[in-house]
Amino acid sequence: MKNTFMVVLAASSLPCTAIAQTLEHDESQLNEVIISASPLEENATGINQATSVLIGEALHREAAATIGETLQNERGVTSSGFGPGVGKPVIRGQVGNRVKVMQDSLGTLDASSASGDHAITTEALVAERIEVLRGPATLRYGNGAIGGVVNVIDNRIPDDLPEKLNSAVEYRYNSVNDQNSTVFLMENSLTDTPLGNWAWHIDGLYRDSNDIEIEGLAQHPEDGEDPADHETTHGYIDNTDTQAHTVTGGLSWIGDQGFIGISVSEMENRYGIPPNGHHHEDHADEATDVRIDMEQTRVDLKAEWADILPGFTLGRMRLSHNDYEHTELEGGEKGTRFTNEAIEGRVELLHQEILGWSGAIGLQLEDRQFAAIGEESFIPKSDIQNGGIFWVGETNYGDWSYELGLRLDRQTIDPDSNPFNNGSDIDHNTQSLSFGTRWQMTEDQSISFALTRAQRAPSVEELLSNGPHHASESFDIGDANLDEETSHNFEIGYQYEGPINLSVNLFYNSIDDFIFKKNTGLEDAGEELTIYQYQQEDATFRGAEASIGIHLSDRWDVEFFGDYVRARLDKNGDVPRIPPLRFGVALDYFQSQWNAGLKLTEAKKQSHAGDFEEDTDGYTRLDGHVHYHIDTANGHWLLFLKANNLLDQEIRNATSFLRNIAPEPAQSVELGVRMSF
Repeated sequence: MKNTFMVVLAASSLPCTAIAQTLEHDESQLNEVIISASPLEENATGINQATSVLIGEALHREAAATIGETLQNERGVTSSGFGPGVGKPVIRGQVGNRVKVMQDSLGTLDASSASGDHAITTEALVAERIEVLRGPATLRYGNGAIGGVVNVIDNRIPDDLPEKLNSAVEYRYNSVNDQNSTVFLMENSLTDTPLGNWAWHIDGLYRDSNDIEIEGLAQHPEDGEDPADHETTHGYIDNTDTQAHTVTGGLSWIGDQGFIGISVSEMENRYGIPPNGHHHEDHADEATDVRIDMEQTRVDLKAEWADILPGFTLGRMRLSHNDYEHTELEGGEKGTRFTNEAIEGRVELLHQEILGWSGAIGLQLEDRQFAAIGEESFIPKSDIQNGGIFWVGETNYGDWSYELGLRLDRQTIDPDSNPFNNGSDIDHNTQSLSFGTRWQMTEDQSISFALTRAQRAPSVEELLSNGPHHASESFDIGDANLDEETSHNFEIGYQYEGPINLSVNLFYNSIDDFIFKKNTGLEDAGEELTIYQYQQEDATFRGAEASIGIHLSDRWDVEFFGDYVRARLDKNGDVPRIPPLRFGVALDYFQSQWNAGLKLTEAKKQSHAGDFEEDTDGYTRLDGHVHYHIDTANGHWLLFLKANNLLDQEIRNATSFLRNIAPEPAQSVELGVRMSF
């Protein structure tokens, strides 16, 4: 790295002990106590956040090849795909640089935010828990979390001693693309050694798939065009096969007051980008195919220690180093190569109560060297540094709880060459402030309020992009003079737990100097690529999420749900690629070793697509699942079946850049088995 980087600490997560936990009911719910979402003590509820969590059997049921696909059924969350190899979470209409995806409380440190075709390097199939924070979470996680956070929690660095060998093996098959996925996990402890107590962890994943099957034509015919004359594939999307594998090993020393541990992870991921029929006359010609060949090595250090300093009850540290690279292959020939060598760390110290406030102070530092190398090097090689300090505190008075936080950040980008300003440094300072309160009206109902002022510094691709990018079929142009975004977010929530479970969240988010990738409607004459220009304009996001759960009997539950976001530019129409209104009903059945469910989701037409973007039709989607548990003397078996898009609808996702050439998968069945022992 360019600068000497001091050793810093990062926040650890909840103790993770449930290797193959199976839950009697779905534990994906709003406002669950999630310790890793707050640096405070175990009674911290994250009162200024709408949160949800996938864990245990609910996670096994929803887990998919990408994080976006895994979370697409959560309230307020959809997926932005770029073919089956890429699926990014969209939270309340915001994605990319505004939604921070983390690997156990630190950034993924990949290149996923640089372009829509770049995959996120974290796997849902090896996760123990996935947490979603909807709305600004900048106080703990930095300016990249202005729209929300997805935190993929694993146990790669053990933080307690398993009482015995824990292991699990899982295999699943998906009919829509002949996808085979295999996962294994093992962990145990080494106690009473001369060097103390140790715990170790190993996990791995292998996945491969063929081209994905769809309903109808891959490319949507333009108005007035005869589908019979349309040059595109029918019934499948060409060049969408994938292959990925990852393996991780971790080791921890665990003492009476805390632990320290390290893990090393290796990942390779190869996937194809759906071809654009407008620019490629022959889809069967492999010379036009674009594929991504990615590999990464990540090293993590994690520690936690009680009574670390006078006046502080607990210290936490987290440090990650990632060596990331992917090459875009065009017809088998090497094209642009993206690299990101990054180190990120965070220290948090929980202080003793001061004037009735318990809280934590923290320091977060990141240094990375990012480069796009080759003929299409549309982003210059840059050294990027981020530093932030923050404080978060909480207090209680009777039935009222209050949370207050403040964070200051500085970002410096030092490009080798600045196409707009002769290679000079670009600096941004951001300040974020948050206040939240919760009123526990009765034992079973509460109201929460949150007011957040959060800022985000523009990213390197938004500032300095300037050139063609064939993998995304775009000619990207940045603006080195972009200012910081400033978001003013107000949210109110109501929760009731009784004969029915009711959760409602309403939000209003006014963003000054909102940065977006605008489709100009023009084409670059040399490359015949659509020109996208990063621009800045005030915008307003408003919406709601709601769910009503009714416990019909000991065996039957029903839930009604819905979410909505409306995003407008204050002067020039609509923010592009926003999900439409969704609502539906889910019916679940439980009996002894069985549980099963059906979910019906209605998505309305998106008629506010944005300039030079096409509207997407509404659809009705029916999904189902069946789980069967078997306990034996040697362990626990879980047999599961998941049916997707049972009505075989043609679904084009409004959040996707490729919605006109790559619809969502057709009707499919996924079969799997998991053994834990």
